Amino acid sequence: MQTDDRSLDVKISNGWIIDGLATPRWRGDVGIRDGRIVAVGDLSAWHADQLLDASGHVVAPGFIDTHGHDDLMFIERPVLDWKTSQGITTVVVGNCGVSAFPTPLPGNSAAALALLGDSPLFEDMAQYVQAVRNLKPMINVAALVGHANLRMAVMQDPLAQPTEAEQTAMESLLAQALQDGAVGFSTGLAYEPGCMADQAELEGLARVAATKGSLHTSHIRNEGETVQESVEEVLAVARQTQCATLVSHHKCMMPANWGRSAHTLANIDQARAGGVQATLDIYPYSGSSTILIPERAHTIDQIRITWSEPHPECNGQYLADIAEQWGCDRETAARRLLPAGAIYFAMDEKEVQRIFSHPCCMVGSDGLPADAHPHPRLWGSFTRILGRYVREDGLMSLEQAVAKMTAMPASVFGLENRGVLQVGAWADLVVFNPETVQDCATWEQPTLPSQGVQTVFVNGVQVHPVAPEKRPGQVLNRAFAAQAQSLDAPIIPL
Repeated sequence: MQTDDRSLDVKISNGWIIDGLATPRWRGDVGIRDGRIVAVGDLSAWHADQLLDASGHVVAPGFIDTHGHDDLMFIERPVLDWKTSQGITTVVVGNCGVSAFPTPLPGNSAAALALLGDSPLFEDMAQYVQAVRNLKPMINVAALVGHANLRMAVMQDPLAQPTEAEQTAMESLLAQALQDGAVGFSTGLAYEPGCMADQAELEGLARVAATKGSLHTSHIRNEGETVQESVEEVLAVARQTQCATLVSHHKCMMPANWGRSAHTLANIDQARAGGVQATLDIYPYSGSSTILIPERAHTIDQIRITWSEPHPECNGQYLADIAEQWGCDRETAARRLLPAGAIYFAMDEKEVQRIFSHPCCMVGSDGLPADAHPHPRLWGSFTRILGRYVREDGLMSLEQAVAKMTAMPASVFGLENRGVLQVGAWADLVVFNPETVQDCATWEQPTLPSQGVQTVFVNGVQVHPVAPEKRPGQVLNRAFAAQAQSLDAPIIPL
């Protein structure tokens, strides 16, 4: 062992250890002291203040949610039980081009900001970090800065093309956010004002991120009829700037486009072969969720309302049923519901599984905790992977799936000493029963907690099944010193 001091804060005994690196599981004990893993192996001679018997259970690194919209939930609802109940110990926020900072200029706004919640935004990354630290988060958080926020913070008309001065101002704001701890920047090219950005604007920002050793994550411009061109757009930015790039919640929307992932994944592979650090993530469901877009009302048959500001009585109902009740067409009904959110059933489950099976694909819940009737991915994404995709469908081994949710995202986002169960790593751990772990959240009851997750630790403190009085989460920065090995995703053999 690495120390002669055999006293521990916590000893987890007799578990099947999965270390996050896709190596075969083995039985052993895990010792925790001062928030870190200090010993792994036969710890029968070690003494601990807290003992946990993990017989019949897996002990793994805590899961890293690569795609969250919990930015303001750390302020509004810091217990975050929708995360801890499924084994998530770290979340990356600030996705799809919208983040808790920087604050837009007076009069500037964007519909996509509704994804975050109702709390005021923060002037900059430093203020956001201080606020989260003061409230002491339940889990760890790493933050991206949103491209839409950058536009709205410096452009008098964020729907225009930036002037040279405005482009420089955006790049300066991004550089400062990265300096203050942001792990990268995100674009939401399907939403206003992000959709107005051209290649030069994106490349300018990506060069700043690349210089800082960080990355660009993107909700691409179109996930339907031009999905291939949209993936290629962000890959082209990566090629030109050498900025690591992540394609967010990759999918092919609408039946006419099902199967196109064979081409998009091949393009990602080709880009990686050419030196581009390209990765992707998914959530394991065939329905997507975002703000309600009336123009989709007649192209997608099944649309379910997750929230509506003027008509909260419609939360959870299908748009077609609402339109029938109101005696109008679906697009008219959608416009009456605005501002609102919705679930769109337009994906192929088999394709979702194919995308997840790609060696460089990770898991992001894309959960929307501000929604009144949320998509069940908020409460069930990670346990759904373990129960359905691994145990029931046999897409890959449990060790491989865990790697996609731990060591791989820690590597991609540069989260040092996270995502692995090794001596010296932070004690972010999940203990679960591989025979019973399962998501329970459904379309009808989307906030049901998962089953089979026995215990979750964040920085050595148990946060599930009972939340502690003193919340142990930290705000995480990218490990710039380790960027050479941390930026690129390890290939997980399948």
